[in-house]
Amino acid sequence: MSVLLSPLTDADVQPLARLHRKAFPGFFLSTLGEPFLVQFYRGFLSDDDAVTVVAHDGSGAVQGAVVGTTQPAGFFGRLVRNRWPGFAAASVRAALTNPRAVPRLLRAVTYRGDTPEGADGALLSSICVDPGVRGTGLGRRLLAAWVAEVASRGTDKAFLTTDAVGNDAVNRFYQAAGWVLSDRFETREGRPMNRYTISVNGN
Repeated sequence: MSVLLSPLTDADVQPLARLHRKAFPGFFLSTLGEPFLVQFYRGFLSDDDAVTVVAHDGSGAVQGAVVGTTQPAGFFGRLVRNRWPGFAAASVRAALTNPRAVPRLLRAVTYRGDTPEGADGALLSSICVDPGVRGTGLGRRLLAAWVAEVASRGTDKAFLTTDAVGNDAVNRFYQAAGWVLSDRFETREGRPMNRYTISVNGN
């Protein structure tokens, strides 16, 4: 499969928001709607700490992407502050559509990346691949490119969180790519999560 990997651009944001909902139907961020996802991805565009890789096919269509940050705690605070009008409008729409999601919505806009105590690594915030090209190795390429970019920024470690239950294929994907399960925890809703880490400089 021929793809071009490059940093996220403004032209990628809308198609990536649509792709995210397509790749993760029923997941929480997807249920908040495309406007919320547009604000989420747009927040990675102008921040110096953001690390983004987008895959385009030969026609320029977005096939997948991975986004994260080398400074999780500060990044998400800046994202909300800098894009609060857009998040506010998108959040109101999401709350009207699904009032029961309001508590989780409030936590979503104050998210800090679930940084492990004492950790100073980069956070892989989201990775998605078009369902039509899954199994082609694109996810592995995106992940490797993101890790390489993190290493080029002088960061030694990275981490991510993913569902621990009913998510075997994703957990195997990260493990096969060299990520190590560091701990498990539960969200406030009682959702079991796995936290993985990786040494991006091979140390």
